[in-house]
Amino acid sequence: MNTKITRLYWTVSLWMILSQSFFFATYQMFLVHHGLSLMQINLTNFAFMLANFLLEIPTGAYADTFGRRKSVALGCLIMCASFLMYFFSDSFWFFMGAEVIGALGMTLISGALEAWMVDALKFHGYTDKLEPIYQKEGFFRLVGLMVGSFVGSWFGNIDLAWPWIFSAIGMMSLGLYVLCKLREDYFRPQPFAWSLKPIQKIAGESIQYGWKHKGIMYIIAFSSILLLSFQSFNMQWPIIFTDYGLSINQLGWLFNGIALATYLGNLLATRIGRAVGNEKRTLIISQVITAVGMILTAVLSGFNSVLIWFLVHEVGRGTFRPLKQAYLNRRIDSDKRATVLSFDAMINQLGCALGLILSGWLADAWSIKTAWLVSAIIVAVSIPVFYRLKNGD
Repeated sequence: MNTKITRLYWTVSLWMILSQSFFFATYQMFLVHHGLSLMQINLTNFAFMLANFLLEIPTGAYADTFGRRKSVALGCLIMCASFLMYFFSDSFWFFMGAEVIGALGMTLISGALEAWMVDALKFHGYTDKLEPIYQKEGFFRLVGLMVGSFVGSWFGNIDLAWPWIFSAIGMMSLGLYVLCKLREDYFRPQPFAWSLKPIQKIAGESIQYGWKHKGIMYIIAFSSILLLSFQSFNMQWPIIFTDYGLSINQLGWLFNGIALATYLGNLLATRIGRAVGNEKRTLIISQVITAVGMILTAVLSGFNSVLIWFLVHEVGRGTFRPLKQAYLNRRIDSDKRATVLSFDAMINQLGCALGLILSGWLADAWSIKTAWLVSAIIVAVSIPVFYRLKNGD
């Protein structure tokens, strides 16, 4: 049964990232094509992050109250609607609306899928480490990212709107698959009632739970600062590299390089953990790689140098997710897992939202490279600060 659960988790993760990644390499260029400025592009994504921040806790509590399977399936169908809205829209405000709808779908999924996997394994007696599961998920995510972004960039070279249709079809079919295949033997759903009290109760208890546990708050705060700093790189890399002469189709190949670099970091995570032997130090050391890559990407100017160090920073970022998720899940009780993971996602989204505003303003007022340098400095300064902070262990 444990093998079946992990295979289902990997299948859903692969299907989900494949469906979403059709527009990953072309997203910013799609918005540029419709006349949005650098700040408007970031504001569009800011709407997504802000809606995520507001919706994470109630949707996480919904999953803990009424079932993770229902939450994930509903989230997939709502994201399908968001992608269709992008396909048919052509203005800044419609894009903002599509982002808000997409955020509702994403928050119904975030935390719920992972909580389903962890608690289903626990129910069936799984006692081994979680890191190998996350690492293998990383491989499947790599496959999905590479296939989806390459296919999407190829069709995007013909018409930048086409990738959104592929994403919509993928998410709709995934929602139906989740409804048919995922089981929750461990879960006893509460009878449905037109009341928010059960959700409010779980949300309140879970926020307090996360706030009182230093180990949980430590990793949430650290990851939020990192995500704030990553937004300039996330949003502006296609513009930088098209300025170097890359075509839309070539952006797909570059995105595959980014996916491979991230996966390499994913593979290095366990080796770094074994070599260091301490979770906190491992998390800190992994981000030294990220900081070095970000700084050199920001200060260098030649195409080859920028590309190499940009990929190095992606390697560092790739080490962080499996280390963080294993660290966090070891510190959460099962009955609050989905909501605490949503609390984590909520605070992370706040960091992303602030990073989008900061980097969009810096890029419009000065340059993209200025935004990158400021972001790199924030990561570099945060490393010694969080190294000295106590995490409750």
